[in-house]
Amino acid sequence: MTGRVSSRFISSFIDCAIKYDFATKCIIIQMMLKITKLARDLRLKQNTEDYIKRFNPRLLMLSVLLIGLFLIVWINLFSIQILRNKEYIEKLNNFTKTYQNMASPRGEIRDRNGEILVANQERLAIVYYPPLNISSNEEWDLAYQFAEDFEIDISTLTQRDLKDVFLVNFPKEAESLVTEEEWDAYYDGKLTDNGIYQLKIERLTNTHLNQLTEMMIKAYQVKQAMNQAPRFNLKTIKDNVSIDEISFLIANSSTYKGFDVYVYFDRSYPYDTMLRGLLGGVTSSKQGLLSERLNYYLALGYSRNSSMGRSGVEYQYENLLKGEDTAYTVDYNDQGLAIFNEAIVGVKGQDLRTSIDVNLQLKVEEILTNNFIQEANNPYRKYMDTIYVVVSDPRTGDILSLAGMKKEDDVIYNNPVATYTESLAAGSSIKGATMYLGYNEELVRFNEFIVDEPIKIADTPLKKSLHDLGRINDLVALSKSSNVYMFHIAMRLGGANYVYNGPLNIDKQAFTTIRNTFSQFGLGTLTGIDVPNETVGYIGTSTLGGHLLDFVIGQYDTYTPMQLAQYINTIANDGVRVKPRVVIEASVTNSNMTSYTNPVTVLSTLENVPAIERVQDGFRLCVTDGYCTALKDLPVAVAAKTGTAEAFMSDEAGNYFDSPNSLLVSYAPFESPEISIACAIPHAWNDTSQTNACLRISRDIYAYYFSEISSNEN
Repeated sequence: MTGRVSSRFISSFIDCAIKYDFATKCIIIQMMLKITKLARDLRLKQNTEDYIKRFNPRLLMLSVLLIGLFLIVWINLFSIQILRNKEYIEKLNNFTKTYQNMASPRGEIRDRNGEILVANQERLAIVYYPPLNISSNEEWDLAYQFAEDFEIDISTLTQRDLKDVFLVNFPKEAESLVTEEEWDAYYDGKLTDNGIYQLKIERLTNTHLNQLTEMMIKAYQVKQAMNQAPRFNLKTIKDNVSIDEISFLIANSSTYKGFDVYVYFDRSYPYDTMLRGLLGGVTSSKQGLLSERLNYYLALGYSRNSSMGRSGVEYQYENLLKGEDTAYTVDYNDQGLAIFNEAIVGVKGQDLRTSIDVNLQLKVEEILTNNFIQEANNPYRKYMDTIYVVVSDPRTGDILSLAGMKKEDDVIYNNPVATYTESLAAGSSIKGATMYLGYNEELVRFNEFIVDEPIKIADTPLKKSLHDLGRINDLVALSKSSNVYMFHIAMRLGGANYVYNGPLNIDKQAFTTIRNTFSQFGLGTLTGIDVPNETVGYIGTSTLGGHLLDFVIGQYDTYTPMQLAQYINTIANDGVRVKPRVVIEASVTNSNMTSYTNPVTVLSTLENVPAIERVQDGFRLCVTDGYCTALKDLPVAVAAKTGTAEAFMSDEAGNYFDSPNSLLVSYAPFESPEISIACAIPHAWNDTSQTNACLRISRDIYAYYFSEISSNEN
């Protein structure tokens, strides 16, 4: 408004001034200028007041915020540079430091009584750690010097390796193997470095390789070892060296800059090959981590060339057996040589106490070996080349002894892993589970009599027991191994209406019921033993009525010896199924402090206790008045069940013939079991029936155990 009034006022003055003389005009102009300035000042003042009213609070807030931010930054800078200066310098140094880890010894593995099964032994090696700023030519000089002073094994080098040696030693001659056209293609980007390299390799002949001297080859071998990845890490140049070689290196340490002596730890076995498969092995530093678990162990802090358990107990209990590495920081002296300063003290791995009784194990292997020797000239046992034995404690699942004795070309050895990775038809030995099924499903009653006579199903051969037993009850059916009694249980379970020579129609659900019951004994399922690679065995898929009858007498599905051990343990343990265990506990080295316990683990419990007790009575009757009387004269009461399963062999012409399996499951003492034995012999005899060799084997094991082990413990 002020601007508009001033403009009209000035315009009127100008109109008036035109009418007057010069002096008057000057006065009018001066007045006009003052009025204009006054109006401008009024407008500026008004605008400034409006601006201050509108923006002053925001400006104040922004100023306070900026001051606060600068204050925070200043306080942090003061803290970092003044108050916590040493702490951050230390963090920076730690971040930029080079570390070298060195493995600690693994824990030892002992038997249940403290006898060492797996220990450590030192192995000396010459190693190399690159000095600071060393050149490739200097390393080549060291390699040639080392090859001259030390014996280098070049026997493992291949023809392909020798070609690489040639490329290194004769580069110009190697380049001449590539044509000018090929070099042009390389410079044009049509050939890669690898392409040129492959051309050279392909065109090298024996004539070229004959130019190589032995020293060139040895030096190349040393240089390759010196250049192993990663660059700044200890590299093994010569392994398993002698004391004389170590002495020479130390005496000439000024010549061999970067070379030193290192102690590796190898596994040693005081009992040689005994249970080696069960105990497992360890990878070498060259083999490094197992490829299938690479990322897992890298995440745990392992390096790629770390040794680790690769099988058996060594693999299963890697986290306990492996020690904590010693960590060194790497500094350099004035000569550029690495100096290792201990930063983290290493710790040896934990020692394992296993369930194995080494004395019993040795005796079992001796008994089985003698059995092979005794039967070596028996024409009716010419296919008997394997004997499985599992000795365990039914109460805890402890594996006391494990044997998968094999005979190949008159060489006898133990493959204990076979007891839980190989399976066979178990025959009548599993009839205890079948009888329990009959009781539990109310298919038969205690002391129920059934006539043991051949059963005939349409279009199938007669199914019968070894001998026609006539009218028998359930206990005799177990002690005399009646197949027919078990057939009637199966037919009743399947709802079959049996007619001689008629079809056998059954409810297919019966197969599932049998498998569910058998699994509660450990048959047809993983036992849970604490070592890797356990298998289940063969599980049949057919649901024909005839196969149901085969199933209940152990002629259909197959089972591992370890499953048979868990089965007999469940019977001995009043229906309580316990997981087998090889490792009992771990302890800190050189102390009595237990760091890990593998507890007794109950997997399942059979609820029908009277039925289990009835099965126990049947097994005891087998020893006192049945097929197991060979065990009757032992100083303790034994309960047992024999088994014979049909099996077949083929000759060179492809013709099949019978060669049955022999089995025996047993436990003792009957009233208070402390040991069980599962024995299985595939293809135990041929042509003419032979006695069950498992009876003699088990009798000898019991005799030794109760005279030498149990009596000593008591």
